[in-house]
Amino acid sequence: MGERTRELFILVVGDIIVFNLSLWLTLLVRYFELPSMDRLATHLPPFFVFTGVWLFIFFILGLYDKHTTLLKKLLVNRILYAQAINVFVAGILFFIIPFGITPKTNLILYLVISTVLLSVWRLRLIPLLSPKQRHKAVLIADGKEAVELADEINNNDRYNYYFSRIIDEQTLTGTEDFERKILALMERDGIELVVVDPRGEAIKSFLPVLFNLSFLHFAFTFLDFNRLYEDTFDRVPVSMLQYEWFITNISQSKTAIYDVIKRSIDIFGSLALIIPACLIFPFVALAIKIEDRGALFYTTTRVGQFNKLITIFKFRTKNGADAGKAALSSELKDTRVGLFLRKTRIDELPQLYNVLRGDLSFIGPRPEMPALAEVYAKEIPYYNTRHFLKPGLSGWAQINNYDVPRGGVDVERTVAKLSYDLFYLERRSLLLDLQIAFKTIATILMRTGT
Repeated sequence: MGERTRELFILVVGDIIVFNLSLWLTLLVRYFELPSMDRLATHLPPFFVFTGVWLFIFFILGLYDKHTTLLKKLLVNRILYAQAINVFVAGILFFIIPFGITPKTNLILYLVISTVLLSVWRLRLIPLLSPKQRHKAVLIADGKEAVELADEINNNDRYNYYFSRIIDEQTLTGTEDFERKILALMERDGIELVVVDPRGEAIKSFLPVLFNLSFLHFAFTFLDFNRLYEDTFDRVPVSMLQYEWFITNISQSKTAIYDVIKRSIDIFGSLALIIPACLIFPFVALAIKIEDRGALFYTTTRVGQFNKLITIFKFRTKNGADAGKAALSSELKDTRVGLFLRKTRIDELPQLYNVLRGDLSFIGPRPEMPALAEVYAKEIPYYNTRHFLKPGLSGWAQINNYDVPRGGVDVERTVAKLSYDLFYLERRSLLLDLQIAFKTIATILMRTGT
């Protein structure tokens, strides 16, 4: 069982146990006696249904994502948010399905008890299940991403190793008799894992020496830096990429079956959603007209697949008819109605027509404004690679990158966003598309993403 599979198994099983224990305690507190078998039998069926629903809500809210240091900081808020949604959904189900039990008092008690137990389980008990022994490793890499990876690994007890040494390009070029010193270091520290980024010239020239050392003196394991970074953060280290990565990962078609199924989902999905969306259109139109009597829709140009320009449709949300003209300055402001439409994503409903027409897909990198894309293509290496794929209504960057650019030119944040787009380019699949689709619901609920 891999480390990630083990972690996921423990989280799911532990949550199920917490849910059931919370029910038992709820009945104990509610009726001031040990729950009888009859009472348990009455409550178990509905709460069995709720458990399935609650596990799904936990999934889309990211509580089963890798427990990186960032997620650990957000855990308490996410647990509280998830529990509030869980009880709300349970309350609705109680009135839809005749379970035969009174929900109000039990649900309130259950919310309090399960939230406390979940917090104890996730924040206090999970760390006790972390690997007790952490093996020593050496990181041979340079750059900001190397520091980022080292900080994540060394400050998070979910990993069974840590970097006792970080060796960069300057160290390799500025140290005499380095082979002897690295050999002594590995013997002294008992190094079992070596993570290497072969991009730098000094590191690349040192690899044969290191390779020989592994056979002559040690039995340590080699890991590729780029792959480890991707597996840790679910994004690609953009500044460390070389053309070999693109040759390996870019193909005209991932698989013929994947492309056919994805396009079929776009066609039938957009047709299915356009019908209920038409019921919302009159209310949106009325709200927009009442506020400022301006245009209902606006069209804007975006960069589509293979750098071709496409025209997409949205409900107007700003106080000007053409928001595209403000791409670099962000001078236009949201109207009150427009702000609501943007936060709820209702403004994007007209793009279902773009999906049906084939300009967009449901899942893919978000389409960029041509003026911004032109700037980023000059400032960011490999930026235009994201245009290899058909853009989408939602993408991997939108459900993962909460510090996205929000109007105007922002090179640093766009590099981070690109790292997620390239990860999707490399690992795109129907399963990943499904995961993005489900988690998009969470970004709308929590009003995150872009």
